[in-house]
Amino acid sequence: MVTISSLMKYVRILLESWRGGTSVLDSDILIAGADPGFGAIKLDTRDAKILFPAVICKGNERIFSTLGNVLMDKGTDIETQISSLDVIVKNNSTGVENHYFMGSLAESLNPNEAHYCWDEDKSSDEEATSLLVVALALAQQTPKVNIYLGTGVPVKYYSNLKEKYEAELKGSFSVKFLSGPLEGVTRHLNILRSRVLPQSYGVFIKETLDEYGLPTDEKLFNGYVVVIDAGFRTTDIATFYDGVMLDPPNSFSIEKGLKWAYTGVAEKLKEMTSNHANPIETDDKELDKIFRVNEGQYPWNNGSLNLNPIMQTMLSHLGADITREVKKALKPMLGKIHTVLVAGNVGEKIFEHIQLENKRLIENPQFGNATGFRIMASTLINSITKKENPTV
Repeated sequence: MVTISSLMKYVRILLESWRGGTSVLDSDILIAGADPGFGAIKLDTRDAKILFPAVICKGNERIFSTLGNVLMDKGTDIETQISSLDVIVKNNSTGVENHYFMGSLAESLNPNEAHYCWDEDKSSDEEATSLLVVALALAQQTPKVNIYLGTGVPVKYYSNLKEKYEAELKGSFSVKFLSGPLEGVTRHLNILRSRVLPQSYGVFIKETLDEYGLPTDEKLFNGYVVVIDAGFRTTDIATFYDGVMLDPPNSFSIEKGLKWAYTGVAEKLKEMTSNHANPIETDDKELDKIFRVNEGQYPWNNGSLNLNPIMQTMLSHLGADITREVKKALKPMLGKIHTVLVAGNVGEKIFEHIQLENKRLIENPQFGNATGFRIMASTLINSITKKENPTV
């Protein structure tokens, strides 16, 4: 079983081992919480929140795509940069260097090759690691930083992948931006340590501890609390009793998320256009962009098809299915659960369809895990800094 106190003790030991190098606790340390999901990269450093689609493809020389107003205003500089992720990522430990398009730029410039990283073990997936490294580079305030990283894996894979993630998600990297406001800029980062938690645990930390490690909701440390973290491909369920995360079968993963809903929309769309010469065949990647960018309007036949009613039906089914799985797995304690925390971008979409008592949608649900992972790390850094500088 995983507890708040055991995690704090473990990370404290890690941080103690860094003493002797003054840079670790100086300004060049970046404490980051990352939630590299199957659908999107979410990163929280407190000063910055980074979010972009977890879509990637090999980069190439850009000729025609540089014509016109390719840097039209997307909001802030960081938002404009995120929309133009043409990057070279180098692993300084191995010397391997790759040119990538990422996020919405990959979707636009090479839609046939752009893809998600479906491997459950992202620690050994070069492309998945590159997506995470670029998110960290975007969050940097200085050209060079050392990083303590908190991240997570689905509950289902935690016991098998935890040690591997912590061993492999570290090292020295460089990111060169080839377009956007940071064009020509190279940022260097060194991931000193990675700490891996079950995905839903970050949500529980966010809802129970403040930036200084002080409890914010004593009620959640007593009795039964359930976290439902609905994601792109999986939904993670974590059950806590008196602040302790319970082992399977009380904590588990459901292999169903937004991708499942997109599959249903794609099937219905093909059926709707089956009488035409070229029925529409689409996939989750294209549909994600349709709903994220085009607000559910699919361009077709000199107009568009409104896919929102179909999507709402699929989301209601998804919420009902998740409800059924939770009630089935947690039947012995169902009447004792006093709080159900719902998190994730998908969790927000299906919240009204989750038929469980005492449910509560957390604030900023898409960053629930990322923020929780960061809070754990920053709390321990603050604790050590305060002990070494008692006058602060």
